[in-house]
Amino acid sequence: MNYRFFLILIIVYLYAGIDLIAQTASATQGTEVLKFSLEQAQAYASENNYDLKNSSTDVEIARKMVKQNTSIGLPQVSGNIDYTNYLVIPTTMLPGEIQGKPAGTYIPVQFGTPFNATLKATITQLIYSGQYLVGLQTAKAFLETSKQKNVRDKVDVRDQVADAYIRLLVVDESIKILDSTYVVVSKLVEEARKSYEAGLIEDIDVDQADLNKSNLAATITYTRNMRNLGYASLKFIVGLKDNQELVQTDNLEFFLAQVNRDALVNQQFDYNSNLDYVLLKKADYLTLMQYKLSKTAYQPSLSGFLTGSTAAQRNEWNFVKTSESWYPTAIFGVSLQIPIWSSGSRKYTVDQARLNVAKTKVTDEKMRVGLQLQVATAKTDFSNAYAIYQNKVKGFQTALKIYEKTLAKYKQGMVGSTDLNQRYNQFLVSNSDYMQSIYTVLSQKIKLTKLLEKY
Repeated sequence: MNYRFFLILIIVYLYAGIDLIAQTASATQGTEVLKFSLEQAQAYASENNYDLKNSSTDVEIARKMVKQNTSIGLPQVSGNIDYTNYLVIPTTMLPGEIQGKPAGTYIPVQFGTPFNATLKATITQLIYSGQYLVGLQTAKAFLETSKQKNVRDKVDVRDQVADAYIRLLVVDESIKILDSTYVVVSKLVEEARKSYEAGLIEDIDVDQADLNKSNLAATITYTRNMRNLGYASLKFIVGLKDNQELVQTDNLEFFLAQVNRDALVNQQFDYNSNLDYVLLKKADYLTLMQYKLSKTAYQPSLSGFLTGSTAAQRNEWNFVKTSESWYPTAIFGVSLQIPIWSSGSRKYTVDQARLNVAKTKVTDEKMRVGLQLQVATAKTDFSNAYAIYQNKVKGFQTALKIYEKTLAKYKQGMVGSTDLNQRYNQFLVSNSDYMQSIYTVLSQKIKLTKLLEKY
């Protein structure tokens, strides 16, 4: 019995272990790790970003709208079946003279049959309509505008990905520097305690070193939390799911090496090729088409129709009998609709549309002047950011050098904790400024490049 019990117990443990291994492997396989350069992340976002999916759908909606408007000018076929059951046949009053009765008298007569059915089909064809022709052009213009908006949305998402990607790299670099500094500060605290125990320094020096360590730990925790938020933001913009992880393959040195201040600052700006201006011109054209469409309300429209029907009248319900007769009718005709008087409604509609066209000229000039100002401002901001970045690089390197030398002197007893603490704080501020300058110059480059790009 004992042998069998232990055998069963071993089998149970074996299956439990196999199941645990399978679950662990399944959990590991459930996470997909994607290694992305910035370009790859942007390409992935163009297909999976939530806003871009809706933007692409808007283009498809515009295509369907063009087809819908086109179909209005194509033949339209409709059919209907009418059935009437007279519970009481209508009565008609006929003059009494037909039966020799005195004038002024009437004879009630019931005409018709109680059961009646009609089958009818009608084909209509629009021959001419100014509203249809201009409306079709407007729908096509709307489609082109939707496509251009989709391009702008893709550019916006592309730059959002670049900004989030670079921001995350900057935070990661800050964490690396802070982590390495934390190791040095932690060793310094231990050495300070030993020096205090040996009677070489005062307890206040130990407290100061420990305070620096605590403050740095808090800064690292805050920075790591910000890193988590930045990472989640990047995943969201790219369009990754919860079970997908992103690993960045580009680094800050790669992006900084691409910064060419002189080329960007000296690049000529052509507002006609600017994405926002191109989109504005598309919108202006739509406004013009609305003006033309409003004027077509004065034009007549012509349409033709062909109707075929067959009817049956029965005294009893036998419509399905093939021996009973149905009486066909066919009609062909044209219909000309002529607008004559609308009490000023059409006029005021045209006036509003004309004023909207006049507004586009002002908006156009405002956009051109505004874009020139934006480019000038962006070039200045980029130049300033680049100069500050170069200054902060030197400042960080100098602060690091001073801190390392002061730390060495402190260990040798040549300087006090006050000097070391000042150099330490100076180093942390320089590090923060240096990281911020990297992000600023790269983000300003993205902004300026977008303005100067040609579409």
